[in-house]
Amino acid sequence: LPPGYSPKSPWKYPVLYLIHGGSDTEETWTKVGRANLIADNLIAQGKAKPMIIVMPAGHTPDRPGANMLGNQDFGNDLHNDLIPAIDAAFRTDARPQSRAMAGLSMGGAHTLQFGLPRPDVFRHVGIFSMGLGVGGNQDDISRYEQQNALALARAAKDMKLVYYAMGKEDFLYATVVPTRAMLDRAAIDHIYNESGGGHTWINWRRYLADFAPRLFR
Repeated sequence: LPPGYSPKSPWKYPVLYLIHGGSDTEETWTKVGRANLIADNLIAQGKAKPMIIVMPAGHTPDRPGANMLGNQDFGNDLHNDLIPAIDAAFRTDARPQSRAMAGLSMGGAHTLQFGLPRPDVFRHVGIFSMGLGVGGNQDDISRYEQQNALALARAAKDMKLVYYAMGKEDFLYATVVPTRAMLDRAAIDHIYNESGGGHTWINWRRYLADFAPRLFR
């Protein structure tokens, strides 16, 4: 929680929903990713706005035949249960412009599916080490664009920050071109951070440290 937070405080805080990867749990962003230390240091230095960071469990039961972009369970939990519960329990600024979503790998897929097409809920999104067309599957890209056509048009108009980061040696690096092409076709402005290295926590910590100061400006 931000420094000085109290349930009785008159202040309201923006919220970042930060999602872990496929081999991780809801604890990994702090135990390995050091998200709490990164955020505390940025806030203390005046580089990031005080915020609440929510790190939910990103895994849902398997759905035979449904990949990460086809399983709606996490999105249903996020939008119907988690966000209302956080807004009820904490002094959040519940406006879309004060809410962000980001994630690495699987969490990036969740952000593509349940964050980017929802500018009515989030106005800032960060996608780390994930993209569309995993394994060269062009059908996933076409399906994503068709299913989210109206929502992506709204995102092009309303999103304040779309941040995309990938390492040059990442095994998912081939998804960068089709993902950025999709953003361009949708006229969604975005910041692209291409780093060295691969699918590693060294990169994800750096991406968070670069992403967090851009939020809620």
